[in-house]
Amino acid sequence: MLSKWKAKVTRKNRSKPRSGKPISDTAAVNAFTSSALSSDLTWLPDMMAVGEPPLTAEVYIPAYLADPGEWYWSTILLHDSRESVLKRILAIVEQARLPDHEEALGQLGAGPLEDMMSEELLDHLQHWLPFTPAMRYALGQVRMASEPPALQQRLNAMFLR
Repeated sequence: MLSKWKAKVTRKNRSKPRSGKPISDTAAVNAFTSSALSSDLTWLPDMMAVGEPPLTAEVYIPAYLADPGEWYWSTILLHDSRESVLKRILAIVEQARLPDHEEALGQLGAGPLEDMMSEELLDHLQHWLPFTPAMRYALGQVRMASEPPALQQRLNAMFLR
């Protein structure tokens, strides 16, 4: 029975044994790094859906930071996937500076970051350690009192790094 589960070694796969993880899982983890965000801009809001021309990151991020009330819709979880929204948030936070962008960071923390708070979110945020002051501020706006103690402790430990 064991031989049934043994991988057959062929010329094609002899030099690169499989890790056992699907390739898509590996790519999903790396999709939330700063370099991945700058090379894959699929996270930008679909402006064509609202009859507007497409945006670049160089236009979208400063516009969001300057007027988060105008752009709040682009970071809510109603229309886009959690992955796209999280990528948007990370790209915005990466460009944000305190104290100039407190309103935008507060909106991101008390809104979508709070809605997404989970072990999975913290797994993705591992790539951003140590947190910048902007990331700390945004995460500091998340109401953690209703979250499980283990999640609260994990986030607190991440703040200490």
